[in-house]
Parts: sequence; C-alpha cells; structure tokens
Amino acid sequence: MSIYHTTLLQQIDPIRQQLIVHPLFDSLRQVAAVRVFMAHHVAAVWDFMTLLKALQRDLTCVDIPWVPTVDPVSRRLINEIVWAEESDTDDNGHPISHFEWYLHAMDTLGCDTAPIRDMVAAIRQGVPLPLAVRQSGLPDSSKAFIQFTWSIASESPLWVKAAVFAFGREELIPDMFPQLLKDLDEGNGGLTPLIRYIQRHIQLDGDEHGPLAVRMVALACGDDAQRWHEATNAVMAALRCRLALWDGAYQMMRGAAGITPN
Repeated sequence: MSIYHTTLLQQIDPIRQQLIVHPLFDSLRQVAAVRVFMAHHVAAVWDFMTLLKALQRDLTCVDIPWVPTVDPVSRRLINEIVWAEESDTDDNGHPISHFEWYLHAMDTLGCDTAPIRDMVAAIRQGVPLPLAVRQSGLPDSSKAFIQFTWSIASESPLWVKAAVFAFGREELIPDMFPQLLKDLDEGNGGLTPLIRYIQRHIQLDGDEHGPLAVRMVALACGDDAQRWHEATNAVMAALRCRLALWDGAYQMMRGAAGITPN
C-alpha cells in the first residue's frame, strides 16, 4: 500500500465510521422502516451502474471498430465487475442485474417502485438524466445522490471516477451492509430477497470487487500526488453525499406514522 493510499484511508475514516454506525441501521426492525430505507437506497443501487459503466467506457473499447485499450489489467478488472453486477444469477439460476434483483426485493416487500421505474423509463425514452431525476417522485436526498454520481460519471477524470467507485462504493459495503442485516427478521419471507441481495454484496465486494476496485485506483493514480489529492477530495464528497442519503431516510422514518426508530 502506497503512502498516498494510506493517507486517503486516514482522511476518509471519520466520515466512513459515521456511515457504518449510522442510527438508521438500528431502526430496521419494522417492515415499514425497511420500506422507507429501500425507497431511498434504490437510487444508489441504480446509479451504481452509471458509475460502473462510465469506468467501463473509459477502460475498455465499447465502440466499433474495436481496438485494444492501453491498460489490459484495468480492462479485465472492470469487465469482471460488470459481468457480476449486470449479469449475476439469482437463487433460481436466472440471469439478473443487481438493480433488477433489488426491484424484485422491493416488490416482494410491497415497496412503491413507481418513482424509480418511471425515472428509468423516462431516461430510456430520451429524457436527459438531470431532468428525469428532477421530475421523478424519488426523495430529495435520493435525487441529490444521483445528481452527484452523474457529475462524477460524466465530468470527472478516470482516477476520480475510480476512487469514488472504490472507496465510496465497493470498499465500503463489506463494513456497512452487515449493519443492515443485524436487525432484519430472517423469518419474514417478504425480506428474503433483500437479505439475499445484501449477503451477495457482502460476499462479492469483500472478496472480489472491493480489492479489484482499489487496484484500479492504484493503477489510475500511480505515484501522482495531485491525482491522489483529487481522488481523496472526491471520495470525501461521495461519502458526505451517502451520509445525506442515510440522514434523509432516517428523518423520514422518524416522521412516518407507526415507525419508531431507536
């Protein structure tokens, strides 16, 4: 691990710890609270693919005629992650993206998926993403989260995208998602798809995708101090945006009738 990598970890650790011990995680004993959480979190599940595809576009050739890109190592790393995230298999062996898996979990639990489905449908029909997000029925903190991710995916250099992807997403999950599991009632069949989704991500991100993503950052930044500085600032902003997403969900839980967060 380079001194730059170590410094990045030290600088992001305080806000990272806030995310891992957020009071939201102790509030998921009631199904109504889980529904509120999922209505917010689905934005992060969906726009994860925007960031991932931006990296795939930068690191591989997705145009025709095809030509090999410069860095075959990063090319393989990103394609391995895309393969699992976009084309995993569910418990029945059927191909499925993790976003579709999450929508199934929401449907099973009786969540309202219309806001995210309508937004995706609008984008599919050619509505620019910023407009589709503004017009959607998603919670405000979810909209802000997507808008931040879009700014990174569409405007930032490769090393910034890679860092936000690695340290704002993949590397965070193995420590954060177990907090989601601890109070979910595994005896409630309606929660089973969500529990399996969380377990799958803990497995993938801890054992495979997290280390792959971190390696991509090292390759993209190299020994360039300025790149590591820009990457660190972007990761800090990404983690603050995630914290705002959790705060938004938690505040809605506290305000909803019948939900009594700890």
